[in-house]
Amino acid sequence: MINSYNLFAVRMSHGSLPIPINIHKKILEFVKQNYKETHNISCVNGFQYHDDFDGKKELNEFINKYLGNVHNLKIYNGWLNVLDNKSYNKPHCHTGNQVTHAAVLYLSNNNNNINFVKEGDVFEIQPKLFDYLIFPFNLFHYVLPEERSEKRICYAFNLTEVTNVL
Repeated sequence: MINSYNLFAVRMSHGSLPIPINIHKKILEFVKQNYKETHNISCVNGFQYHDDFDGKKELNEFINKYLGNVHNLKIYNGWLNVLDNKSYNKPHCHTGNQVTHAAVLYLSNNNNNINFVKEGDVFEIQPKLFDYLIFPFNLFHYVLPEERSEKRICYAFNLTEVTNVL
């Protein structure tokens, strides 16, 4: 099932995309082995990893197959975003010349709300394991700090439209 919300007259897609267990395990192991608390771009006292990581290629292929068929979109670039106890994401939006949408796929069970802001209004969504959200790239969003006993792991990515060349 795919839910669509018209928040602030902005379309957002919210669905579930369970990824293959072998890919999920690779990513969780990568986070376990490589987590270093940093302050990187929008992430404060958490972990962002923009380079290739174990499972990224397979994850991108899996997501792209789904996105191309259902949303006519494909991944432009993506990164792991991991929040630990009291870490958070500052309000931000995504940029890029070819970027048309932003998205996030949740890879952990315990995810606090992601908050979207437009014209002073706030809309919150509480994602679950394997939920994904697709939203306009220029929509401001953030995650507040909270007490966590487990890491909040997601794969954030920018999207571009699929162009069919005959």
